[in-house]
Amino acid sequence: MDNVILKQHYTDLCEQLNRLQFLITELEPQHAVVAHIQPLTKSQEHEPLNTIEPSIHTGKRAVELATQAYQDLHTIVGFSQKSARRMPGVLWFDTSKTSGTEEIANCVHAINTAKLAIKDYVVSHFSTASERFEILKQACPGVMTVHLYRLIRCYQNEDLRSVRFTWLQQQALVYPDKAKLLNRINLAIEQSSSPSYSNTMATLLELVSAVAPGAIRIRRPVKVQPVANITKYNGAAGPVTAPLPIIILQDKQPVIKIIGEFNAEMASQRKKRSDALEVNLLGIFQGETIEQVIPRN
Repeated sequence: MDNVILKQHYTDLCEQLNRLQFLITELEPQHAVVAHIQPLTKSQEHEPLNTIEPSIHTGKRAVELATQAYQDLHTIVGFSQKSARRMPGVLWFDTSKTSGTEEIANCVHAINTAKLAIKDYVVSHFSTASERFEILKQACPGVMTVHLYRLIRCYQNEDLRSVRFTWLQQQALVYPDKAKLLNRINLAIEQSSSPSYSNTMATLLELVSAVAPGAIRIRRPVKVQPVANITKYNGAAGPVTAPLPIIILQDKQPVIKIIGEFNAEMASQRKKRSDALEVNLLGIFQGETIEQVIPRN
């Protein structure tokens, strides 16, 4: 029964994606720009990204790349299955000159509804990651979950003034349960066959033990990703993740600034936030930075 329900949602999704490709190609946006970002190979997925150089395309080629990006749901041999393939950009349709933009909006809504239906069903009916992976493997063979679940952004008559793309480089900050963290470090020491690693972990264990529970913070690296800063004529603004081309349906052409090159060295030189907390580095554990947060006076 689970297979039947998920397969139907998946069939609906694929039909609507084909419909969207037809509509976008036939109606032709008044402006189209897409940045092709070279996807990571399997051997690159754990390496730090020092530079990213997108290739910029406009016109019909941008439309082709956009439709490819929307339909890119599956794993590809040789490419990373952990790092999503990204293709930020904008397709703008002038609603005063193009009939059929309502169909585009309805089609995108149907696509996003099918994606959410698959995700909601899998999450609500299967509790573990392995169960969810297995059911998706059966119902949607070869699908790449991170691609399947990401939605297409479509703004219909929302009076966007500008769409400016940039790179977002963040690190996830987590305040862990101290006892669980100590248990993880202890387990790593017990399972290690390297005396030097065991000694390093023993030192970390001692340092973490001496810190108050609420003052321990874990800093986890998050891969840099493209975002779009959206500004509206009424002043409302906000950044949104932008792994796929954004569709804009309105009579005024927004200012569009496509994404540029990412340089990790330049990004690291950005001015430190004035409200950033002071921390002491305790150590590195399993690729994560363990810190002690210093309370403000």
